[in-house]
Amino acid sequence: MTTAATAEDTGCARWAFRLRLSSAALMAEWDRCRWAGNEWRAKPKQTHARNRHRPGGTDKRTCGPAQLDKMLTERC
Repeated sequence: MTTAATAEDTGCARWAFRLRLSSAALMAEWDRCRWAGNEWRAKPKQTHARNRHRPGGTDKRTCGPAQLDKMLTERC
C-alpha cells in the first residue's frame, strides 16, 4: 500500500550558491574552451587533407564525433 506524500511530509531544502571568480580565472577557462573548440574543428580538416593526398590508399583515416570525443577527453 502506498500513500501520496504531501508537502508537509517531504520537507523542502533551499540552496543558494554564489560563485566568485577573478577575471583571470574566467579568461583562463575561456582560453581552454576556445582551444578545445579549435581542436574540434581542425582535426577533421587535417584528416580530410591527409586522405585527399593519398588517393586509393588502404590506410584512410576517419575522424568522426566518437574519435574527436576520445581525443579531447583523454588524460595527459
